[in-house]
Amino acid sequence: MFSRDSRAETRAETARPNTTPAAPPRFSGPIGVVANASTPSYQPTTSDRPTSILGPDISIFGQQLILKTKGSLLIQGHIEGDVHGESVTVDDGAHVKGIITARTIAIQGGVKGELKGSNVILHEHSVVEANIVQERLTVAEGAHFEGSVKKAKDASEVTPDLS
Repeated sequence: MFSRDSRAETRAETARPNTTPAAPPRFSGPIGVVANASTPSYQPTTSDRPTSILGPDISIFGQQLILKTKGSLLIQGHIEGDVHGESVTVDDGAHVKGIITARTIAIQGGVKGELKGSNVILHEHSVVEANIVQERLTVAEGAHFEGSVKKAKDASEVTPDLS
C-alpha cells in the first residue's frame, strides 16, 4: 500500500527471462538483533511474511489512530498513534508516540508511550520513555530508558490485536 516500487519496474523484471531477482533492501539494523555481542540475538517471528516499511519521509498523526499489520513493520518515520503487529521495529532516527503491541518489538529510535510485547529489545542508541509490559526484555548497553517494567501475567497482555 505504501510501497515505492513502481508497477512498471515490477512488470519489467518479470518479463526478463533467466534473470535473478534483486536482493531485498538492507535496513540500518536487522530486526531484533542487539548490537552488543554478548547479548543473544533474536530473529523475527514471521520470516515468511514481507516487511512493510514506513519510510523516513512519512509522518502519520491522528486521533485514535491504530496501525495494524499481520507481518513485520519497519518504522523509519514518525507516528503518533498505536501500532499492532507480529514484529515492529522502530528504526534509528524514527519516533513513535503511542502504544506498540507486538510479539517482537525492537527499538533503535525513540518511543514515548507504552510497549507491550512477548520479546522487547532496546538497542544501544534507543531513547524510550515508556511503560513496558513484557515476557522477555533485552536492554543493550547505552540504551536510554525511563519508565516502568512489568512482567506480563499472561500472554493476553502482550498479544497484538491483528483482527
